[in-house]
Amino acid sequence: MRNTYTIIFIALIAALGVCSAAAFRSRKSLGRPVAGLTGALIPPVTGNLILLLASDEMLADFGRYVYFLGMDLVMLALLGFTFAYCDLHWRRRPLRIGVYLLLAADAVQMLLNPVFRHAFDTEVIMVEDAVYYQLIPHFGQTFHRVVDYAIFVAVLILFLIKVVRTPKINSERYAVLLFTMIFFGLWQTFYIFSRTPIDRSMVGFGVFGLVVFFFSLYYRPMRLLDRMLANIASELPEALFFFDSGGQCIWANHPGQALVGVSEHEYYLAPERLHEMFGSLKDAPDGWHDQRTVGENENTRCYAMEKHVVTDDKGRVAGAFLSVRDNTREQRTLQREIYNATHDKLTEVYNRAGYDLLLSELDLADTWLMIVDGDYFKEINDTYGHETGDSVLRKIAQTICSCFRAEDRVSRIGGDEFVVMMNYAGEEPERLIREKIGRINEALARTDDGLPAASVSVGAAFGGDALDAKELFEHADRALYRTKRAGRASVCFYSDEKIGGENE
Repeated sequence: MRNTYTIIFIALIAALGVCSAAAFRSRKSLGRPVAGLTGALIPPVTGNLILLLASDEMLADFGRYVYFLGMDLVMLALLGFTFAYCDLHWRRRPLRIGVYLLLAADAVQMLLNPVFRHAFDTEVIMVEDAVYYQLIPHFGQTFHRVVDYAIFVAVLILFLIKVVRTPKINSERYAVLLFTMIFFGLWQTFYIFSRTPIDRSMVGFGVFGLVVFFFSLYYRPMRLLDRMLANIASELPEALFFFDSGGQCIWANHPGQALVGVSEHEYYLAPERLHEMFGSLKDAPDGWHDQRTVGENENTRCYAMEKHVVTDDKGRVAGAFLSVRDNTREQRTLQREIYNATHDKLTEVYNRAGYDLLLSELDLADTWLMIVDGDYFKEINDTYGHETGDSVLRKIAQTICSCFRAEDRVSRIGGDEFVVMMNYAGEEPERLIREKIGRINEALARTDDGLPAASVSVGAAFGGDALDAKELFEHADRALYRTKRAGRASVCFYSDEKIGGENE
């Protein structure tokens, strides 16, 4: 057993030395306090190692002094570490000085023991067929223990206050060290009262130093991080879903649960509900994002979706998370702004900006473009006033829209001039267009709505006969000119041969 503890103490001394050096070189704010504490634990462990190996009383006494003075050093370093780790400050300087003087007095009285023998004596006993010098405590030893235990208990109280007063999400970092100190403190107390020959509690103190080193400088409290991230994610307005590598939902925040209608115990239903709402998302790659619309008419909801894949430190897929944000209001606002920017307020058809936008998406190969111009519209304004003129313009726009399909785009490009873009006109497009323009002029000629009779002249051209949108408009404009020369209130179609012949 003695050999076993000898090996353990040597290993602990080496480990504490390495930790102390590493902590001293650390750039973290706790580096120096941790280095001081782990380094201070080396002397008491070394003192016990000397006791184990001592073959005479002088060497055993030397080991005792190294141990006792080392424990004073540990208490001093533990105080410094506690104030740094718990982010505390000495409010009363006399109290700090008093603690330092108390530890100094204890160290002095221990050093005077060889003269007065007031602290301890030793007696020879046999442990595992070998000599061991056991402690016989006196008054000075009691004073030493009272001082060290008082400081140790004060440290426990400081940690306990931090555990209680700190928000629960952060208390773990204090609770771990508090319970570790309580455990090893009880172990040391048991050794004192049991008078066991070998101080096994020194193993606990050495381990405590390693725990302090790890928790202070390298430990990432995953439970703390999990709770923090969960609390943060739960407060986010967008719905969040976390999946394992197999695609099973393992967690969703409150908005996510509400979105798909599941509880905390029904996460397994989330993938199916998401599929029902948005379609398949399982094979979406990392960084995938999309805009999805759910519902119809007034019940339409718009969602911005984004998926990210999570990998481990070896690059293997560990899972994924999906965010779903309800941006219906934003989309409606955006659509309203786009509508206002691209539509004419008076007639509610596309304006010049909307017309330019439609041109950028124009498929010439299967498009008929018609320029629709109000006949004698200036006379209507002059005779009936601009208010009536505006009403006539609204009537022209509404009549054009009613006679053409919803997919045929109508624009007001200025004054009383409109443009119609018609796709897929069928096998007899010219006949179809003549019929539509005829119905438009018939409707405009009626005055039962209280508005004066009106008519429109139209020039039509086929996109397949033009090189680009600009040339197509020019063709329709030349056809419109022919319509006006021919008497208005009708439609003419562009023809290179006919128009060319007339110009000649």
